[in-house]
Amino acid sequence: MHTAREEKRLPVFWISFIGSIVLVTLLIMFTKPDSQQVSTDPKQLPWNAHYDESGQLHALGLTLNKSSVADAMQIYGKDVEIKIFSKKDGSDKSLEAFFPVIYIGSIKAGLALRLQADIETLNSYYNKGKKTVPTRTGDREVELYYADAAKLLNNPIISATLVPRKNLTDRAIAMRFGEPDRKETQSDGLDHWFYNKLGLELIIDAEGPEALQYSANY
Repeated sequence: MHTAREEKRLPVFWISFIGSIVLVTLLIMFTKPDSQQVSTDPKQLPWNAHYDESGQLHALGLTLNKSSVADAMQIYGKDVEIKIFSKKDGSDKSLEAFFPVIYIGSIKAGLALRLQADIETLNSYYNKGKKTVPTRTGDREVELYYADAAKLLNNPIISATLVPRKNLTDRAIAMRFGEPDRKETQSDGLDHWFYNKLGLELIIDAEGPEALQYSANY
């Protein structure tokens, strides 16, 4: 979990990140929800993310840098895709998993997970990928064979990005998340709101869905 925002000269990370959001959103639009699991555990609600006493971040029912895609599948179902993204020249590879449609209570959303992987692993699976397609920005998206993707299900999750189907209103954000610790308008032209205690970066896009990114680095 790419858009045509390259004229804004986004950093490599945000080009990949926003592209993941667009991919997830498109998949949401064309996926039937009937077979999806509905999560009702309060710990999985986006505003209930928290750090524990050991400093580990718990968000969306997952523990970042510990939980894996296999753990996420236990909560959100088996409809998941694992792909590798890179720049056009093959640099800046990232391993990502996508759940096109998940339900957390009444929230319908897409979920993108960035996974931990060493460069040797990334290069190996990247070079023997099933199919490589260019993104709108000229980067590369590599689809993996099922057997190879299955071997990566236990890789730890570095960050989790939730993309609600419906846009969040300012009132809803204020009621559920409160006032952010800081706000920034970054080089992508979007407003980024940071909630330190939640490990959350909320990205506001007037022309598309908001994105809630959880990372222990905040």
